Amino acid sequence: MRRIHWAIAISILALICICAGCGGSKLEQQPVLSAVVVGIEGTPTNLDPRFATDAYSTRIIPLIAPGLVSMDPRGLPRPELAQSWEIAPDGLSYTFQLRSGLRFSDGSELTAVDVVANFRSVLDPATGSPAVSGLFALKSVEAQGDLIVRFELDQPFAPFLLKCFRGILPAELLADPAMSQRPLGAGPYRIARNERGQRIVLERNEQYYGPQPTIERITFRILENQTTRTLELEAGGLDLVQNAVAPGDLARFEADPRFVVLREPGVNYSYLGFNLEDPLLQKLEVRQAISMAIDRRAIIDSSLEGMARPATGLLAPSNWAYEPDVPTFGYDPQRARELLDAAGLIDPDGDGEQPRFELTYKTSTDRLRNEIATIIAYQLGQVGIKVEKRSYEWGTFFADVKNGNFQLYSLTWVGITDPDIYHYVFHSDSLPPSGANRGRYRNPRLDGLIDASRVELDREKRKRIFEDVQRTLAADCVYVSLWYSDNVVVHSRGLHGFAIYPGGEYTSLATATLEP
Repeated sequence: MRRIHWAIAISILALICICAGCGGSKLEQQPVLSAVVVGIEGTPTNLDPRFATDAYSTRIIPLIAPGLVSMDPRGLPRPELAQSWEIAPDGLSYTFQLRSGLRFSDGSELTAVDVVANFRSVLDPATGSPAVSGLFALKSVEAQGDLIVRFELDQPFAPFLLKCFRGILPAELLADPAMSQRPLGAGPYRIARNERGQRIVLERNEQYYGPQPTIERITFRILENQTTRTLELEAGGLDLVQNAVAPGDLARFEADPRFVVLREPGVNYSYLGFNLEDPLLQKLEVRQAISMAIDRRAIIDSSLEGMARPATGLLAPSNWAYEPDVPTFGYDPQRARELLDAAGLIDPDGDGEQPRFELTYKTSTDRLRNEIATIIAYQLGQVGIKVEKRSYEWGTFFADVKNGNFQLYSLTWVGITDPDIYHYVFHSDSLPPSGANRGRYRNPRLDGLIDASRVELDREKRKRIFEDVQRTLAADCVYVSLWYSDNVVVHSRGLHGFAIYPGGEYTSLATATLEP
């Protein structure tokens, strides 16, 4: 029996050697797929550049559907689909020269006609694009041949170039609802699969005009649970996680030679938002009291492990328009109680269990956000405000926020570079779905300031306008400014060249490399 076994083994070994010898050249022609798996906290709600508003969508879109220009890691514009542009001295016309030979990922040509169709679609009220408010000054957009697009404005609009970051889709597919989940663009990658709530798989776009990425496939896995993301990263199921690892877990990755941890001061702004149509939250004293009941420093030091800085407003100190001298309502629980008393919201039993009033606080299912919400609820309870925390999966939570179905909520604005965002977030014309004025704030004086900032081309004069904007919003306590988070990325040591972008975009994966 033993001889038979050895005979069989020798025969099998010989067969393997023969097969390997015959097929060696063929195997060499099939290199191992270079792939990266990225863990993200929530499901992108809409990948169509005309409708994308959530961070998960806007961070992925540049890999799929770039715009005329793109943004570098410093937040400055650089050529993308357009190889160059000219701006008239009066600021009333912009002319873009497209690259020649541009193609969408299905092989069809991308021409000036597609660019014009995308911008006209955003402008069309029937489209319902939230980006329309950013194009208020656009009078016309025309194609001049296949490669030239000319924009005419009816008034100077300082941030117009930034509005040209928005991705371009094929003109004939703009009415196709499939574009919301599988847009067809001209970026370095194309969507191979989109399993909503599970994963989005990108594959290298062979039609891309630029150098082909060395990473052939990128899979974005949607993992809402903080612990799951950490365990998957440690087990090798993820190669990269950006701003989604609990601060308390970072020491483990820093000590593990398999990983690289990148940190740098960020511009991402976390805040507590109010529904200003709520009878209680309409009162300025109530909003100020809530702000003064929250100990931001304690949360930063404990839950965030010190990886954030207290915020005073939407713009971070690194922004050219930042104004540090604004009204603040820092931690002062005794003053908070006095403000609530003055508003007629008396504590019925002093330090007893009965509250002055009750509020609901909505957040996502993310572990860290839940921890922070629990702390804030406790701190508000110390001044007599009972808070009921409600956690929802990302899509439901974000829909409630956009629809005004909340009293309190917390979110983070990511990658703010141009102060024109004040129009999108606080102008009376920007109530959802036209913008992100989710708290329904209305202030005619502020509207006038923001309008003036958009037509002022002198940077110093524009800065003075934004100083007034910031002081006005701070005094009205429209948000409770919490902190500016540091950017923290954990990735496998074999990944090289990943750069952190202001908005958390994954753009640099197209130029990164991966060791075998």
